Amino acid sequence: MDAIVATGLASRPWRKRPSTILWVLSLGQLITWGLVYYTFPLFVAPMEKELGWSRNELYGALSAGLLVAGLCSIPVGAWIDRGRGRLLMTGGSLLAAAMMFLWSHVHSLPLFYVVWLGLGACQSVTLYEPAFAVITRVYGPRYRQAIMVMTFVGGLASTFGIPLAQFLIAHIDWRPTLMVLAAINLGVAFFIHWLFVPGPSEEAVPIAHMPQASTGLPRRNPLAAAVRVPAFWGLVVAFAGYGLAFSAMSFHLIPLLEERGVTIGVVMAIIALIGPMQVLGRMLLMAGQRHITTIQLGALIYFAFPISMAMLASGIRGFYALALFAVIYGVANGLLTILRGMAVPEFIGPEGYGVVSGALTMPTNIMRAAGPLMASLAWSLLGGYTPVLWGLAGIMVVAALGFAAAAFLSQKQPARPAAQI
Repeated sequence: MDAIVATGLASRPWRKRPSTILWVLSLGQLITWGLVYYTFPLFVAPMEKELGWSRNELYGALSAGLLVAGLCSIPVGAWIDRGRGRLLMTGGSLLAAAMMFLWSHVHSLPLFYVVWLGLGACQSVTLYEPAFAVITRVYGPRYRQAIMVMTFVGGLASTFGIPLAQFLIAHIDWRPTLMVLAAINLGVAFFIHWLFVPGPSEEAVPIAHMPQASTGLPRRNPLAAAVRVPAFWGLVVAFAGYGLAFSAMSFHLIPLLEERGVTIGVVMAIIALIGPMQVLGRMLLMAGQRHITTIQLGALIYFAFPISMAMLASGIRGFYALALFAVIYGVANGLLTILRGMAVPEFIGPEGYGVVSGALTMPTNIMRAAGPLMASLAWSLLGGYTPVLWGLAGIMVVAALGFAAAAFLSQKQPARPAAQI
């Protein structure tokens, strides 16, 4: 980590130094993930009570928004490759502020769906994938360590956002809470994204030397080249399966535990534990990064996920059993975020990071959009969360097979940088 901080060049204004950009954008990830993404389940119960809408109707709006985020991912990646990150990320945070303010005044279901379509669009330009693309343009070949630092800070998002929103809802009710969250996102737009994200006039640092650029031949389309790489499709399966399971868990873990009679204090403790476990996993990876390859990292992650899902499906409800689940799930989830950031250049190639990452993110976010609604519908049809959890465990086994295929196929490809973290 110290090596990353030291990469800022003294000759640059402090606001444009790579280390400053990295730490400030990481703070932005902490706030945006914590307040825009993770807090939705906390508003479900009070909205059901006041407005009379069903859980399926509420989660339908969330899924619609996440679907928009997925559909926007390829153009967003392409625009960031062209240096438009500042405009996109600032606009995304401004849109988040506007939509949360509008949400605080919502009384009709169609307007609530409009709000979440807008929040989905803002997530497509403010969360990890666009931030990874921006920071990769800043750090070039040192992107691995920079991504680890960003996810290290962002890993505390749920630990920060969920207790804060829960405290506000308990003391000032859900509508004023949304106004507070809107104001915070307004601050993120100006004080983080507008002031610190590099603009189009600032040249990107290449990840690797691209010899074909000097041959005089037309440059190939990086996305068209990526989809012809077999490992790309293995990663699609691996990350899309994870996206579905992750979003279902993110938005149903609280009602799931409440359904089992777990007290709200224990629920909040388990939720709060997942974030630090994400950070712990990333700290361990930082310490041992020279001794583990990307393939070994992925194998560890995709072994842990089905185990954690199966533990929860088995009906555990005691604090210590749930804490063990939170440790396994949190560590694996924290490491998966880093794996997503590193897999594009190491399994597919370094050219066009933003647009290729966006292409992988699209099916991931489409499955992420489907997760909450599918879990809600399955809960309604099957009469509880236990069969839903066994289904998620099976999906993670399929995702693991996808990663195994991508790892195997990437080793069959000619001449690419070593996949050492």
